Amino acid sequence: MSMEIFRENLSRNVTPIPSNEICAETVSEAMQRRYGDLRNAAKRVSRARGWSVKAFKNWFYGMNAPRMQDLIVLMADCPELEKKVGQLVEETRKCLQQSKL
Repeated sequence: MSMEIFRENLSRNVTPIPSNEICAETVSEAMQRRYGDLRNAAKRVSRARGWSVKAFKNWFYGMNAPRMQDLIVLMADCPELEKKVGQLVEETRKCLQQSKL
């Protein structure tokens, strides 16, 4: 996963704040590891969790990031995703602390 560098962060020498694309990519990578070998994963998991198959596929392929309540469910089912989201939070927290006025 590569973080995008935003112009306002270049001069500060800090970790960039993750974009929506980074969030979607993070979810996608974790979901592919967790559910990638599961036959008919989109149908099986989405039915069990009450999601649409289309939403699951969009998250799985990194088209968009899930809503907060769906992200929490995914994190509960996928410890790797929980860890990666935690790392993004820590990196963002450091970035925000360094940019305090």
